Amino acid sequence: MTGFDYDDWFDDVLRATDGSAAYAGETGQEFEAWQESFRAELRDVLGFPAIRDSAVEDIDPRRREHPEATVRHRSYERRTWSVRTERGFRVPFYLLLPDSVDPPYPVAVALHGHTEHGKDLAAGVAEGEAAGRHIADDRRDMARQAARRGFAVVAPDMRAFGELSPDTSDDSDSSDAVSACTRWQKRAQLLGRSLVGERVWDVRRLVDFVEGHSALDADRLAVCGHSGGGTVALLAGALDDRIGHVVACASVCPFEDSIVPIDHCLCNYVPGLRRLGEVWDIAGLVAPRSLRIVAGESDPIFPIAGTRRAFDRIQGRYRAADAEGECSLFVGDGGHRFFEAGAWPFLRDRL
Repeated sequence: MTGFDYDDWFDDVLRATDGSAAYAGETGQEFEAWQESFRAELRDVLGFPAIRDSAVEDIDPRRREHPEATVRHRSYERRTWSVRTERGFRVPFYLLLPDSVDPPYPVAVALHGHTEHGKDLAAGVAEGEAAGRHIADDRRDMARQAARRGFAVVAPDMRAFGELSPDTSDDSDSSDAVSACTRWQKRAQLLGRSLVGERVWDVRRLVDFVEGHSALDADRLAVCGHSGGGTVALLAGALDDRIGHVVACASVCPFEDSIVPIDHCLCNYVPGLRRLGEVWDIAGLVAPRSLRIVAGESDPIFPIAGTRRAFDRIQGRYRAADAEGECSLFVGDGGHRFFEAGAWPFLRDRL
């Protein structure tokens, strides 16, 4: 008995609805008009209209005052802050301030990937054998790396991780069969939101914090993310032109090459996103600002062939913005890890 060929059928559906808002060769002012139109649709798909229902004007920045909230290191100081991003919801983050330069500092918003340790892993303070391997082998202590290079760093917990992990103490099922991301994504979708959209929303409010902090130079601002954080970095850069530079590591690949055939966390799947366009259309919203795509030659979940194909298409969008030199690709020797050499020299030259 032969089963139904779902892949062939869905390919026909995809071709019939392929990229209703996708870039179609516009240049000059028409390209800018396309960007604005696509941004509006992208905000809707990510769930921003529903998130705005609980938005607040005042982010109410608060610095934690207990002894462990401020830690001196040899080349920087790490402080703990939080901001309000929605009614009743606060995002905690580390603010790392370097000793090697004077304020106002260039700023990197550092977005960790999928890890229960959240901002602790990015800051290099997460404990345990697995965290140690991620830091030593995968170089995921990206916030600490940036601070040592003279950047001020805003390193938040993204929703479902770190201090923002859901409380499962009352769950009758203690097997952890349902991940934190799955729990948050299901609830977000019931309200017309998406988990990744909520994370992007939080980054935008952190940019508000940067703009209001006298020691931070909002005119020299970058966002840098790894894996799931790279996805958020690209989307945040696409939607917020206050972000001057974007580094997306281990995350840029056509949907049909990565999140469709390869199992990923549920937070990677945004209903309606592919109907608008592909990853190269999202990246085209960053132009003419600088974009660095960082990838591993042997990344098993974001295949390098797909990343190279995406980069070729992204370059077309940058040519339309007369900014082809502002988009570049760095391929490192390794897998799904963070490549320092691909990120920090690129940002140092610009910030």
